Amino acid sequence: MASVVTVELSRVAEEETSKSRLKEKAENTFFYLVLAASVGALGVLCYFLFEQFFSMDSPQKIYSTALSMIRADSRCEEIFGNPIAGFGEETSRGRRRHVAHQKYQKDGRERLRVVFHVKGPRCEGLAQAEMELVDGTWEWRFLLVETRERPSRTHILIDNRV
Repeated sequence: MASVVTVELSRVAEEETSKSRLKEKAENTFFYLVLAASVGALGVLCYFLFEQFFSMDSPQKIYSTALSMIRADSRCEEIFGNPIAGFGEETSRGRRRHVAHQKYQKDGRERLRVVFHVKGPRCEGLAQAEMELVDGTWEWRFLLVETRERPSRTHILIDNRV
């Protein structure tokens, strides 16, 4: 009789161990799937961040490059003073939004125009920059700054308009 009870107890223990192993494998599989989905989502997020901030056709990249060119220009330094700050549109609460931009097609070519504010110790102004997609590469079409004071002064840094 004692051997029958022992055999039944060992069968129950064996079933419990297989159930716990199966449960553990299912949990591990679920966690691996969650990990893979998280890594995939992180990759997509990094791609969109790269496209937004580092791609040449991104408004943020054009703004950064144009502002660097304005800061390096001696005539702009003479007009606005040093340092020169750049920023997007202001709201009624004084907060600054993203840089205004417009993507459009003209003459079968894609163009991207960026407009932002520049400010220095001497005066404030508006900068306009436009790039055009030519044979797969983005090229500067124009970059100019205009002061807000009257009479306004305009300084053209780049002009490749034909």
